[in-house]
Amino acid sequence: MKRVLTYLFPAGMMISAASLLFTSCTKEGPQGPAGADGKDGADANATCTQCHNFEDMVVAKIFQYDASQHATGDYAFENRNSCAPCHTSQGFREVVITGEDNCAEAIQNPTRIDCRTCHMIHDTYTAADWALRTVAPITLRINGETLDLPFGGGTSNLCAKCHQPRARTPWPTPGGVDSMNVTSGHWGPHYGTQSTMLAGMGCFEGVGGKTAFPNSPHRNIASCSTCHSASAVGNMTGGHTLWMENEEEGENLAGCEAADCHPGIEDFNYDGVQEEVEEKMHHLGDLLEAAGFIDEGWHIAPQMFNQDDLCIVWNFFMVEYDRSLGVHNGKYTIAVLDNGIAHMEAK
Repeated sequence: MKRVLTYLFPAGMMISAASLLFTSCTKEGPQGPAGADGKDGADANATCTQCHNFEDMVVAKIFQYDASQHATGDYAFENRNSCAPCHTSQGFREVVITGEDNCAEAIQNPTRIDCRTCHMIHDTYTAADWALRTVAPITLRINGETLDLPFGGGTSNLCAKCHQPRARTPWPTPGGVDSMNVTSGHWGPHYGTQSTMLAGMGCFEGVGGKTAFPNSPHRNIASCSTCHSASAVGNMTGGHTLWMENEEEGENLAGCEAADCHPGIEDFNYDGVQEEVEEKMHHLGDLLEAAGFIDEGWHIAPQMFNQDDLCIVWNFFMVEYDRSLGVHNGKYTIAVLDNGIAHMEAK
């Protein structure tokens, strides 16, 4: 015990000495000036906690979105200035501000499409950050026409900013002149034809005297979110997954039944539209393939085209890349296919 006390006593003296030394070296001076207020002088309890709270809303939306195709980021490497507006989050935000079709330059360190791509995340640090970045009508890349999908407060215009066709060289006009030399197997409207098909726009008219195609009511009484963001089924369909169907849960028909549009609907093949469109698609595809205009994989076959023929090929790709089999705009889709079939059968 004596030995223990022998060691403890010097240790205690050393701690006391250190304390005195520290105290003698640090003197308390006058209080400094008050720091600046936070952003807008707002308390975090009145801002951040509007979203970051004990509710599961944010968590649920993230859970759903992580199962979406947008969230994969598989094509974020397409960061060239002409691709970045739709393949990267930074590029999309840039063109929304500038109003240009392309970014000023390639996007470095590109990120996937995420929450802040479409929403004003961390702009005001309030619930207002859920606002969409744009709901304004857009100017189509292919012909400069204005596309406005006003139903739902213009929310579809946000989607249409990317889900629209892109112009390709050569650019045909109906008239029948053999002067269209296609040199690329990627010629066509690209893959985002959904908004224009919904709106009944983007397909060439005038071939074979067909001057106008009819439209289905969806053009004016439905928005992209009406169906794609309908009541979510976990992270499989609806909500922020944006998926319309899943192998386990089947088709999400909640949007179809909204506002009593299609009460009692059993599947997306309403009135047999999808079956009819698929049949006509394959018929026209066979005709185009037999003529040597497309290959068996439904890619264009580079060659010199008559303008009317090239217009029909464009229209075929517009329907193919829409991928709804007429759900978006059945009447327009069927009329476009019928026009193409009639043109090819008359050759």
